[in-house]
Amino acid sequence: MNMCSFKALLFAGVFLFFCLPARSQGLVFSSFEQVQEKRTSLVLNGNEPICLDGNFGLSFDFSFFPDRAVYYGYVLRLINNHHQNIDLIYNHRDQQFSVIFGDVYTQLDFRIDSARLFHHWNTCSLQYNGQMLSLTVNGKNVGSKKIALSDQCFRIFFGACQLHSFKTSDVPPMQVKSVALYRNNKMDAFWPLNEMAGVHAEDSIRRRVANVVNPVWGTPLHQQWQLLKVLTVKGNGSYTFDPSEEAVYVVAADSIHHFLLRDRSMKAEALSRQEYLAPGYQSVYNPDNHTLYSVHVDQQQLAAWQPATRSWDIPFDSAEITQYWQTNKFIRKSDNALYILGGYGQLKYKNGVQRFAFDTRKWEAVTVQQTDYKPRYLSALGATANGDTAYLLGGYGSDNGEQMLNPRYYYDLLQYDVANNRIRKIYTLPEPAEPFVFASSMVIDTTDHSYYALMFPNDRFRSRLQLIKGSLSQPVFQLAGDTIPYAFVDNRSAADLYYCPRSHQLLAITQIVDRDKATEVRIYSLAFPPGQLALSAAAGTGFSVTWWWLLAGIALAAVVVYYLYRRRFNKPAIAAIPVTPVQTNEAPASPEPVAVVTAAAEPEDVIAGRAALLLFGEFQVLDKDKNALTQLLSPLLKEMLLLIVIHTAWSGKGISSEKLYEILWHDKPERDARNNRSVNMVKLKAILEKLGSGIILREEGRWKISYDPDLLWVDLAEFSRLVKSAPPGMDRIRLLLKIVKEGTFLFRTDYSWLEDIKSDISSKALDVLLVEMNGLPASASPEIFIDIANAIFVFDPIHEDALRAKCKNLIRQGRPSIAKSVYEKFYKDYRHMYGENFHLNFQDIIS
Repeated sequence: MNMCSFKALLFAGVFLFFCLPARSQGLVFSSFEQVQEKRTSLVLNGNEPICLDGNFGLSFDFSFFPDRAVYYGYVLRLINNHHQNIDLIYNHRDQQFSVIFGDVYTQLDFRIDSARLFHHWNTCSLQYNGQMLSLTVNGKNVGSKKIALSDQCFRIFFGACQLHSFKTSDVPPMQVKSVALYRNNKMDAFWPLNEMAGVHAEDSIRRRVANVVNPVWGTPLHQQWQLLKVLTVKGNGSYTFDPSEEAVYVVAADSIHHFLLRDRSMKAEALSRQEYLAPGYQSVYNPDNHTLYSVHVDQQQLAAWQPATRSWDIPFDSAEITQYWQTNKFIRKSDNALYILGGYGQLKYKNGVQRFAFDTRKWEAVTVQQTDYKPRYLSALGATANGDTAYLLGGYGSDNGEQMLNPRYYYDLLQYDVANNRIRKIYTLPEPAEPFVFASSMVIDTTDHSYYALMFPNDRFRSRLQLIKGSLSQPVFQLAGDTIPYAFVDNRSAADLYYCPRSHQLLAITQIVDRDKATEVRIYSLAFPPGQLALSAAAGTGFSVTWWWLLAGIALAAVVVYYLYRRRFNKPAIAAIPVTPVQTNEAPASPEPVAVVTAAAEPEDVIAGRAALLLFGEFQVLDKDKNALTQLLSPLLKEMLLLIVIHTAWSGKGISSEKLYEILWHDKPERDARNNRSVNMVKLKAILEKLGSGIILREEGRWKISYDPDLLWVDLAEFSRLVKSAPPGMDRIRLLLKIVKEGTFLFRTDYSWLEDIKSDISSKALDVLLVEMNGLPASASPEIFIDIANAIFVFDPIHEDALRAKCKNLIRQGRPSIAKSVYEKFYKDYRHMYGENFHLNFQDIIS
């Protein structure tokens, strides 16, 4: 990347900073949901005493998080040089805050009602004046108590405390901001706690530094989606959301999975007998009767899940593929009915409204007065709390419903008045420069007459979901938060947005189905309200989605700049694969990773006759006969195997038990974590036995995998050897191309611990490929230049050197029109990523 691009990204990062809301979301304290050493502590003034002579005071804002198991702990501790302590604690048994001096209750106690404690900031202030300690909470004087301090130099702790003789890890689930110290009625220090990252917070008055242990900064939680869970289930899966319990249900062919947001727990319940669920069926949860349903629109049936018998209450014929892909649905409380709108199938877009009454189990078509609701799918629907009014946004379809007759994008907002069976158009958003569609559901916020929705471009497989906040009355919207990766393959993909009213979070769920085989579901969260970008899309402004792509990329700009600065190369990225927007009723074949066309002198099949652990492209476990064993790995076993294999093959050191506990069983005591490790290690070893080679052993306190390379091929181990120690030359080039042609490292596998490793591997691959390409003589065959350029594009789809090499050597092959097509695709991808035109024309590239 040249310096101009680097400066542009740096400017983008600064621009984002000034576009975000100024208010701080504070510091989030990890509590009893974490083991003791992972809980949060804030220590003012870098753990050095702060001397507060004369009259002094301390104030701060705080709130608690709902739906946690334990709320006991220390909010604040002031400990002076004579080891006298002033503590503010919370006792969940009495639901009371208390101030303690030494080991005596001061009788300065107060309560805060749960609605305010959990959903609003509360201000607490301690004042010391003439040996009288006073307490004020939310502007109300709680009382005063006389205490005798031997000195007024304090170490001040919020949350966990590591000071000798005062150690405690009892921390309530809280967040704190706006910490201020006063001396003689004048503010002496102020920590807003508005940091985005790091383990330090700065006083805005005297630049004192506070240390933070195990920080979770609140502001990024409102701007960056957190991946909570990745789940792969058997067969054609589907999901739904229970807002009352803030739970996600995932329906599989052999089981029902239940994800609970409050503790992020996942449990599965096996079906008494396995059911075949055809592609395109849906799930819905009815909060009124607390029942999960499987929805089959074509058969006009809803089957209710019966936990007692672990079965569906009625048999259903699901042999046919649905004609109602990507419908919209909502529940209306007054008639206890499910409404289903639109969809696509058999080359036709739909705009019908169907109704299923839960009480009578009657299914009927609803006649609606309307002229504006054109047949479509890929729309977003959100309803008010009672379901009397629903809003439908955008979509893709055609005015007459025929796919072959001028399909188009819609950007209108429609209102469905359910009681009067009437649909009308409220407005139409301005036509964007680049088209987009929406995830199936959106969130309606009646407090400010707005909506939240997820939009994305549907002309590519590696798409991204962008959250927007829009108005229900004016054609304007605002970008909010960063983006979510979304593997979009038309009727095999799904995405939805839900609101969690108790925990004040948005949930985004994505799904991709490998038809009749397996379904991957990902659950993301974003604290509400989300951090919003300042630019709006308004009627008459000529808002372009090119701006959307620019701003969506900005959310990652700080990370990008860091890596660019460190490596002086383009940021490794996943190549974009366009997907033809023409739909059919048959589920399309699985998209393949970008292929690398290897040179004529390609080495023989490196895994012939061997079992294989393949980590580049889709993760695969194959026996020597190339039978897939990947499905034998549960999500936990898969992550455990990857941790051991990667830390063996890439670093060579293996992984410690402590690190395994921290990543896989961080919420369990060490004894339970050790038992879990032992049980799952036995399961993992049994699977490895099917490979004919490979054992997991412990050496010098670290877990490693050991195997016979003649019997088992591990592509990462060979990749590590090639990039770290193999001499340059054609042998290294051909073996490296053989590995990376499968795609990026662990494509569609995401764990928080894996991010840096993926970046490091991509960086090493790019470094070596560039060295090899630049070291080739000009007389080398054009095929090998093209092969290396294709491999570089796997890791970075807008790499300028790769573009030059590929276009020049395509022309050497006598294929100038293909070279021009490669350039045009590169130009489009560059504009999508950076929001600006590529600075070189085609002639500049090939000259």
